[in-house]
Parts: sequence; C-alpha cells; structure tokens
Amino acid sequence: MSVVDEIKQRLDVVEVIGSYVALKKAGATFKGLCPFHTEKTPSFVVFPNTQSWHCFGACGTGGDIFSFVMRHENLDFGEALKLLAQRAGVELEPLSTGAREHAEVLERLREVNVIAAEYYHRVLIESQEAAGARAYLERRQMSPASLRSFQVGFAPNDWHRLGEHLRSKGVSQQEALDAGLLTRNDAGNVYDRFRGRIMFPIRDIQGHVVGFGGRVLDDSQPKYLNTPQTELFDKSSVLYGIDRARQSIRETGTAIIVEGYMDVILPHQFGATNLVACMGTALSESHISVLKRLCNTVILALDADEAGQRAAERGTLAAAEHLPKDIVPVPDARGMIRYEERLGAEVRVLLLPDGMDPDELILSDRAQWDSLVEEALPVPEFHLQRARQTYDVSTARGKQEGAEHMLGIIASLDNPVQRAHYVQRIAQWVRVDERTLSRRLDALRRESGTQPARRRAQRSIEQSSEKTSGDTAAGTAPEEHVLSLVIKSPRLASSVVEETGIDESSFEDPRHREIFRALIPFMHNPDAPYNTGDIIAALDTESGTQVESLARQISSGPPMSEDMYREDLIKACTRLRRQEVGRRMQELRYVQMEAEDEGEIRDLGARIATLTVEYLRIERLFQSATYTGKRQQQQTGSS
Repeated sequence: MSVVDEIKQRLDVVEVIGSYVALKKAGATFKGLCPFHTEKTPSFVVFPNTQSWHCFGACGTGGDIFSFVMRHENLDFGEALKLLAQRAGVELEPLSTGAREHAEVLERLREVNVIAAEYYHRVLIESQEAAGARAYLERRQMSPASLRSFQVGFAPNDWHRLGEHLRSKGVSQQEALDAGLLTRNDAGNVYDRFRGRIMFPIRDIQGHVVGFGGRVLDDSQPKYLNTPQTELFDKSSVLYGIDRARQSIRETGTAIIVEGYMDVILPHQFGATNLVACMGTALSESHISVLKRLCNTVILALDADEAGQRAAERGTLAAAEHLPKDIVPVPDARGMIRYEERLGAEVRVLLLPDGMDPDELILSDRAQWDSLVEEALPVPEFHLQRARQTYDVSTARGKQEGAEHMLGIIASLDNPVQRAHYVQRIAQWVRVDERTLSRRLDALRRESGTQPARRRAQRSIEQSSEKTSGDTAAGTAPEEHVLSLVIKSPRLASSVVEETGIDESSFEDPRHREIFRALIPFMHNPDAPYNTGDIIAALDTESGTQVESLARQISSGPPMSEDMYREDLIKACTRLRRQEVGRRMQELRYVQMEAEDEGEIRDLGARIATLTVEYLRIERLFQSATYTGKRQQQQTGSS
C-alpha cells in the first residue's frame, strides 16, 4: 500500500472537508456551500462511499482529499501530502519518495486502462456478441478507421468477464477497483462496472486513457455511464477528444464544445476536427483552463432541447468567469482614467436546428454547419433570446427580473457601443426607458466589474468602505425573514409553519436551526407567556445576538394586521420551502445519475416525483398569498 493510500484509508473525507466547509447530510452524501466560488445554494457534494467530492455549481471541480486541500490551502502535492500525513499520523518517507510513489500509482492506473481499452476494442471487432454494437455504429456511419483511431469498444454483457481478463494480465482486484473498471456493491461483491455497452476510451490532452464512457444499445438506464471519480478521472475536468482536436483547435483558434462522444467522432471523420465534448456536464473552470492555452474563441454547440440550452447558459457564465482577462486603462468622458477587465477570449453559442445533433448536421449538410459556426451568436444575443422565452415582461416583476438578468450579462462587455446596442434592445423588450437601464448598468459595472480590476491594478489604493446603492439587498435572506416573523409571534406562526412544512432541516445555517429549535416550544404552547428574552436566554451569545437583531428588524418595519402578518409569513415560508425541496430534488438527481440498479433508479424517480408534487403544492400556497392569487380565488368563488 502506498503512503497516499494509507493516508486515504486513515482519514475520512467527510471529516477532513467538514473541517473547512459546513456540511449537511443529504442521503448518502453530504452537501455544503462550495468554498471555491461564491454561491447561495449549496452545490458542493461529498461522497463518503468513494471518498471524493465534487462541485455541481459554477466551478465544476472535484477530486479527493488531496486535491481539496491543495486547492483550499493553495498547496502543491508535496505540501498537501505532508499536511494530511501529519493529520493521519502517517510517518512520511522523504518527500521525493512519496511523490514518486504517487506518480507510480497514476502510471499503473494508466496501464490498467490501456489493457481494458485494448480488450473492449478487440471484443467489438472480433466477438459475435458485439454484432449489435457493430450494426449500430455502422448505421451511424462510423468508419472502420474511426473505430480504430478512437479505439471504440464493447463491454460484454457479463458480470465478471473484464475482471477475469484483467486478472490474467496481472492486474489486481484493488487496482481494477481503483481504476473504476470494477465496482463493489453493499454486500461486498465485486463485478464489472460496464456491461453490455459500447465503450469510448476517454483520454487526457497527452493521449493517456484516464477513463471510459459506456452507452447502452437498448432503453435501459442509465443511457450513458462514465468511470467514477478516480485518481485519474474527473468528468468535469476532461474534454473528450481533446487529444485528437488540440492541433486543429490551435490552428483554427477555435474550439467547438459539443455534448457526446458521437458528436466528436463522426465530425472528425468528415474533417471537422476542432470539436470536443464535455460529456454531459456544464463547461467548467477545468475545461476552460485547458482550452484557454489553445485558442481564443470557444463556441458552445449544445443540444437544442431545454437541458442543452441551460447547459449553454451555464457554460457562457463559467467562461466569462474563468477565461483570462486583461486589465486595461480606459479614459472616461472627463478624461479620467479607470481600469476595466476585458475578456481575453470570445465565447459564442451555435444554435442547432431542432432535433439535430452536430454529427447529424455535419453528415447531412456540411455547408449549413459551416454557416452556423460563422453565425454563432454572441453571448448577450443568446441570453436575450433565452430571456424572451423565460420572463413574462407583461408584469412588473417580470420586467425587473428580466432586465436585471440581461444587464448582468452585458455588464462585462468592454465595448461601449455594444453595451448601448443591447441596452436599447432590452429597453424595447421590457418597455422601460433606456436611461433607467443605463443608470442601473453603470451601477452594476461599478459593483462587479471595474472595482475588482482597479484593486488589482492600483494595489496602493485602499478599498472604499462605502457601498453603492445597488449593494443594498432588496430584502432579508429567506431564512432570516422566516425567523424574524416567527420571533415576532410564535403563536400566530404555528399554523403557517405546520401548513408549509417548515422544520429545522429547512434551515441551511446551523445558527438558524438552533434559533428555530428554541422557538418550537412557544409555537406548540400558544398559551405560554412569551418574550424574546426567553429565546435569547436559551441560546449562546452569538445566536442570542442574532435573535435581538432579527427582533429589531421586524419591529422597525410598518405595523401589520394579523392577516398581513399571515400573508407575509406564508410567502416567506414557501420561499424557504421551495429552496429546500429544490435542493432535495437536485440531490436525488445527482444520486440517480450515478445509480446502476434499475430498481434504485425507479425508486429515486418516484421520490423525485413525490417532491415535485410537494413543490407544486408549495407553489400554490405561495400564489394564494399573493395579490394575483387572491384575485383569482375571488373570481373563481364569484363565478
């Protein structure tokens, strides 16, 4: 056992990461706010079974305890090894030896993957049981040369065939497990992870096989199955086909991002060689770090369905955050110099015809594909088209949210003519005066654009402590809003809290959970005397201080009748519950994506469906407390 394996065996990934991040148990996983990017909804998931972690949010990173500590503490591998060894009580040999051992482990995993890739490919080419797979690939017009070049293979529909082959080649069971080629169930039984699937070896930019993707030929689920997180493989950091495409990307200066394996292989076969696939994940910081060294234009050519378009939206935002930026001096109208960030690369979105994948379009009409690449939309244009489909600008709320969303997108544009163009387009769409939008855009650029650049360009200037008017929150956070209302009157709050399903698990902040627990006896016993001092006395100093702050916050507002209070509390509680149920649905989807057992997949689907029903109930309850909802109820009652 290597020193790395010994450290991993002694340390619990939840305990290690939990010392840096507030984690909350969510089924078989643990969740928290990602420490590597700013977010309000937790998207950082720790998987105890695989001793790994992954962010499903903007940064899209993942790994094991070593990669986490390296990133969080800004350490290199040797430094992280020393820190974790000390924590685990493992005595290190000279650092160079430990690093060498780790490199040897990685090299051995690559060797194991090569053996598996050769085996899968031989089965596809030679075995009668792969006849269906060969027929499918022939129907998709994949040539024998492409099969060989990309080493496409087939995993026999057998529980132990690959494991037996690996053993005959001197690969231990543990090595095959570490490579993600075998898996172990809860009963301790070990079997082949991939069965009855067309296999696509996944290579890093140097051409090393780091993992596999498998596609079923029937309707069984999951349709696609990837290698799990390993020392070598992290789905969010690998681009399928990058080893084949990198030269073309460098020569053309453009990388085209597609979704699937066939979307890469078939276009390559027909001469479109600058395509790579992000394998069902959103474009991540790791993907971008690879691409930005090769090109200055990234085109997202994702599916035309809703999921593909959402992935394109996330990808454009991730690219804007992580692509290299230059800090340049810009004179304003008075001749004063300010500093702005300018994106060091261009991101565009290619809109595919409905129902067509990139490979289908390239095979059927290469000229149309080339034209669509040339006409790929600038990011603001794409987001404006999406916004028109998303926001109902016939309402004041729709106007505000739609305009705010689009202004946030165009705030990063460095060209003032482009900004003016899109302000005009947004004004026409939401029917709001251009000057109003321009003022808001200027505020956004001061808040999120020029200020960070100025701080980096002028280190000697102290950051101003004054906040612009745009920094003022429109209201308190949902958790605090609920607590402030319950603190005001636990007696009146009791029925609403019960009706909306709020309990302590609805609160992500542990301090808020503690405050809510202290309020429960007063909600359940409405006749008991109550004042905020009773709550404060039951809490520690920090939480007690927050109760005082929340009590002052609600008492400083306008007086409310009982009906107004109930309406406000219903809206606050349903907002919080929508967040909670949405989180739980997302967590189940994460687990469902990784599930292999059909019964488990069905069970997870049923649980998601149940939560969907609950979400709709909460939404109806929220609407009943709004002015529009009450009007509709009155109209229904009078008809």
